[in-house]
Amino acid sequence: MNRLTKLILTSALILIIASLSWSYDTEHVVVVLIDGVRYTESFGDTTGTYCPRLTALQSQGVVHDSAFNDVATYTSMAVPATFMGRFYALQDTSYLGEDVQFCRYPTFWEYARADLGLSDIDAIYITPDYGSGTWLPSFYPGYGPDYWPSFHQSANSDAAVFDSALAVITRDHPVISYVYFPETDHAGHTADWNYYISAIREADSLTACLWDSIQADPVMAGKTTMIVTNDHGRHDDAHGGFQGHGCDCFGCRHVMLFAIGPDFKRGDHVDSPRASITDIATTIGELLEFNTTFCTGRVLLEIFGDSYDYLPGDCNMYAGSWPPVTIGADVTYLVNYFRGISTPCLQDGFYASGDANGDCTIIGSDVTYLVNYFRGINPVNYCPDYPPTWLSPEDLPGEAPNTWPGCE
Repeated sequence: MNRLTKLILTSALILIIASLSWSYDTEHVVVVLIDGVRYTESFGDTTGTYCPRLTALQSQGVVHDSAFNDVATYTSMAVPATFMGRFYALQDTSYLGEDVQFCRYPTFWEYARADLGLSDIDAIYITPDYGSGTWLPSFYPGYGPDYWPSFHQSANSDAAVFDSALAVITRDHPVISYVYFPETDHAGHTADWNYYISAIREADSLTACLWDSIQADPVMAGKTTMIVTNDHGRHDDAHGGFQGHGCDCFGCRHVMLFAIGPDFKRGDHVDSPRASITDIATTIGELLEFNTTFCTGRVLLEIFGDSYDYLPGDCNMYAGSWPPVTIGADVTYLVNYFRGISTPCLQDGFYASGDANGDCTIIGSDVTYLVNYFRGINPVNYCPDYPPTWLSPEDLPGEAPNTWPGCE
């Protein structure tokens, strides 16, 4: 076997290993948005008084206790932010003879359909029938109506939305679904406390029933991730109480974020780094492996199973001191590793911080990749089998975790 043949075979093997390493078990994602639940009535109440079913499901999933809408705590901005992956005011236009509002940037349905070649029945949008008032995806060049989801609209109640969602999800087994429950927000605005908490309990029960039905479906069971969130909370008692929202008080900004599925932690709570509702689209893109080019959110790595405390490219783990940082000395350290001089910090037997190109192998090209990072040519990547707790210095907590530096 000549040298060129060996090189070709080695490169092919590396590509095969990398392609296998980047896959997740999730094949379907369902986002459930419960409009306008104040956190004190959802997971802020650890007894589960108003959300008993989702509280019980926490043993199978992960709760992010520091999830927020920090930009615009009203529905017409916040709901589109969850599927656009960024906050941006909607645009008015006339479309098919109707006055409508549409997203200025692509939505996760459009990204998924464009990148994965999905049909419209693989991407669904389930809402009450608001007619021309339904917020539309984008007309962004390269995306737009050819990549919109299929719309499934029902009567204006959570029960009707649930019936529609259950029928279409268990029939078509879509890859990416968005289910919008509006009734809690409507109830809150009536200033009727009993109606408000009744609506929360109904949405809680319907969401759990949807999950149970998915787990009973032979196509989707064990392969589906569900993310449950809110667009905004409601005023805390110091700012007017539950009947309103729209300001920047803590009650309006703090939201629920619950994730359950094969790739996430189980029975866990996380509270760092701080999460945004705009992170949902980017996280779904990570799970289903499609680009989210114009999203401003980050991947919520902290909710994934078995995250590891390291910063990508920090090959020397900053000598164990805090905070970690990726600097030129890391190139020298990695070179010395190949020379047999450096003894790296391992994560479950793998030199994760040294895998600069993210192909789940430690080879000489990682040095080149890291050098090119400092030259501004490419980012530092990571092996998805060893997801880092922090992607950048901005994600680092103020103090080192008790497990740092976590070497074997």
